[in-house]
Amino acid sequence: MEKSNHNALEKENNGFQQLLTKYLPYWPLFIFLLIVSGAGLYFYLKFTPPIYETKASVLIKDETKGQEDSKMEEVLNVFGTKKIVENELEIFHSNSLISSVVKTLGLYAPMYEEKGWRGLGTTSAYLTSPITVTVPNPNEIDEARNIYFNFSKADSTVQIAGEKYPLDKWVNTAWGPLRFTANPHYYPNTKKTHESVKYYFNLISLDHATNDILGNLMVTAASKQSSIINLSIKDPVAQKSESIISEIVLAYNKASADRKSGVALKTLKFIEDRLKNASKELDSVENSIQKYKDATGVVDISEQSKLYLSSIESNDKQLSNLNLQLSALDEVEKYVKAKNNNGNIVPSTFNINDPSLSKLLNDLSTAEAQYERLKRTTAENNPIMLSLQEEINRIRPNILENINSQRRNIEAGKTTLLESKDRYSAMLNSVPQKERQLVEVSRQHNIKNDIYSFLLQKKEETAYSITSILPDCYIVSNPTTSGDPVSPKKLFLVLLALMAPVTIGILMISLKDIFNGKILYRADIEKLTTFPIIGELIHEKLKKPIVTENAERSFIIEQFRLIRTSLKHQGNPPGNIKRILVSSSIKGDGKSFVSANLAISIGRSGKKVALLELDLHQPTLSEIFEVPKCDGITDYLLGKVKADEIIVPTSKHENVYLIPAGYLVDEPSELLIPDKLEALFKVLDAQFDFLVIDTAPLKVLSDGLTIAPLCNLLLYVIRHNHTPKSHIELLSKDLDAYDIKNVAIIFNDVKNRGIGKYSYGYGYGYGYDIRSTYEEYGKRKKKIS
Repeated sequence: MEKSNHNALEKENNGFQQLLTKYLPYWPLFIFLLIVSGAGLYFYLKFTPPIYETKASVLIKDETKGQEDSKMEEVLNVFGTKKIVENELEIFHSNSLISSVVKTLGLYAPMYEEKGWRGLGTTSAYLTSPITVTVPNPNEIDEARNIYFNFSKADSTVQIAGEKYPLDKWVNTAWGPLRFTANPHYYPNTKKTHESVKYYFNLISLDHATNDILGNLMVTAASKQSSIINLSIKDPVAQKSESIISEIVLAYNKASADRKSGVALKTLKFIEDRLKNASKELDSVENSIQKYKDATGVVDISEQSKLYLSSIESNDKQLSNLNLQLSALDEVEKYVKAKNNNGNIVPSTFNINDPSLSKLLNDLSTAEAQYERLKRTTAENNPIMLSLQEEINRIRPNILENINSQRRNIEAGKTTLLESKDRYSAMLNSVPQKERQLVEVSRQHNIKNDIYSFLLQKKEETAYSITSILPDCYIVSNPTTSGDPVSPKKLFLVLLALMAPVTIGILMISLKDIFNGKILYRADIEKLTTFPIIGELIHEKLKKPIVTENAERSFIIEQFRLIRTSLKHQGNPPGNIKRILVSSSIKGDGKSFVSANLAISIGRSGKKVALLELDLHQPTLSEIFEVPKCDGITDYLLGKVKADEIIVPTSKHENVYLIPAGYLVDEPSELLIPDKLEALFKVLDAQFDFLVIDTAPLKVLSDGLTIAPLCNLLLYVIRHNHTPKSHIELLSKDLDAYDIKNVAIIFNDVKNRGIGKYSYGYGYGYGYDIRSTYEEYGKRKKKIS
């Protein structure tokens, strides 16, 4: 258990070290990105105005959540309707309500002050501008941008494009009629007066200004069980946000009051019309009574007649009330049947005691008003519009059904009352004939008088309710602005400025490696093949291709010594290596460089080495060893010379001999017959300890695949950032097809990564730099000597 935990910890540490050293060589890139990110953050914070959040809370009378009016409020708020919080949320966030706020506050003409280089420091001048701009019709604004102006305190004039305009007067300008007024919120900048700052204003459409506010306005319910609505808005100027929220509440209450007032006025008109008719009828009856008394001499009625009148009075009152209800139902029916009410005022139902009808009418009015608001900015096939239309179409039949049901009930009540009237008429027959007509006229007088008194009472109630309309919402928490800005969030931006360069740098390096398509890391080779990597050759700027001829101690010489030492552990059984074939994937991988220097390194160990130039297509070893053109392998394979005649000693080392390619011929691959090659190798085996054979690239020509089965080991050279990954990915399959078993890899020309001495090679390009170790060793050696 302890061992497994140790292994897991070691693996985790190695993974972290691998990640660290993979990207650490590119530290200048990360530093550059950090500088750019820091500079961007500095200028962003310098030129971006802070945004503050203003919040307020209002209380709504929601009948579903226990918010009921007091008895006195019910008397005063005759035409008020109960509210539902969910509906009021939409109203507070409606286009029509916010557009009225824009008009009132003049937000269609925002003011700005410009400072800094090319106006990068532009900020809102809601408080610092000495003037505001008003247009006569905000619904018809021709948008204009950057209208610069100067204000003169001396003569209170505004100068635009050379023209001077007075304050508080409508003037004609290039942008239409405008009126300039003193800014009621003016708070001069103590650091810079308005005379040293460039001011300008924009004229934007009402819809544009409304949408800007709606985009920053949040309207939410405090909780599911609460009738409190929270309003919040974000803006660079706190006073502007507070004014907007205050005006939203005022506009909401005003719209509600206007609606109640409209209903009350319509009701009052209905009552006054009825009063006129009742007054005329009452006057006519009173005149009839007086004429009858004068004509008959009857001054008063008997006790029996008084009994009849008192009995039928209640009956007549009920009939009058039912007739009034029928009239009100007719008005409601006319309203409901109208297909396009366009937000018309709902008819009064003051004398209809049916709460379900009042609720249905309120729901219909609310749905129609919302439909009209959305219709201005939303397409008719919008799902919300279609849903509202369906709701309206569903409510209308319900109201008509309710009206018909009530009308039937009223007619039934009238029938009952008329039957009672017949019984009272029998009572009237017992009254003397001369007195009977006076009783009938007196009865009519009582009916008309009762109707007149009832209408007068309702008129007074309605008139009183108009002058005492109560608001539908109350401010619970006044608009307050946060002390600290909500945007930009400095701590978050600082963290982002630190993390973004690191992330971008890692992404850039990773993408560069992914899309490179070449072998970059030792890990790439280990992932794509199972062959051992017996050596890595660091990149050096060489003056000559032979580096191992001298006895001096250098890093690359030591690397060839390590490769020479590792040859003892290759082969089957290990150490049974005599013929070494050196090849690669494509031209330029460095196989000839490796062959030449490996041969000399082996020769310096006291072994006799034959270096065969078997790349018969583009031989380079003769040039490297400065051997002139002479008979070689091609001549031997053609039977022109013997094997002993093509062995050439080299000047690089006494133990190293070159077997040159000879004179080039057409289609040299056809000369590579295994039997002839085996015969040549046997002759050389007898004279040399090692045969190092340089052949053509395997992915280009088949020469190496012909020679490899005759050798003990294939050294495959892979060059950093040159050999394609796709070639190495198929290497194992290609060699297995030719039954080539003993293969080892040399990672050649491994370059430093980034800036500094960081290798792509061993340990996935991680760990300490071996070259630095040898440099330090050389310095210490010189000091000792």
